[in-house]
Amino acid sequence: MTLFTGEPAAVRSALKKAAETAEAGGKKAGIIDFGGNAEEAARLFFKELRRLDSQHVDVIFAAGIEETGIGVAVMNRMRYAANGNIINV
Repeated sequence: MTLFTGEPAAVRSALKKAAETAEAGGKKAGIIDFGGNAEEAARLFFKELRRLDSQHVDVIFAAGIEETGIGVAVMNRMRYAANGNIINV
């Protein structure tokens, strides 16, 4: 998984571009984007990872969320899942 952080509009654009580039290269791409909603991300992040895994995607691109409140814990999990593959846009 690659985690994208930064200003939300720039992150969305980078996610789309990364997915398009991966698919142009013959890879199946999945995107995780909760639109900045930390509560939703807390509830659904691992469910989305499992869903994309069951769809046998080759790469996953995820949008980070603001690190306030529950967002701190969610971003901790996202960073762990990204295993150092983090792009700040």
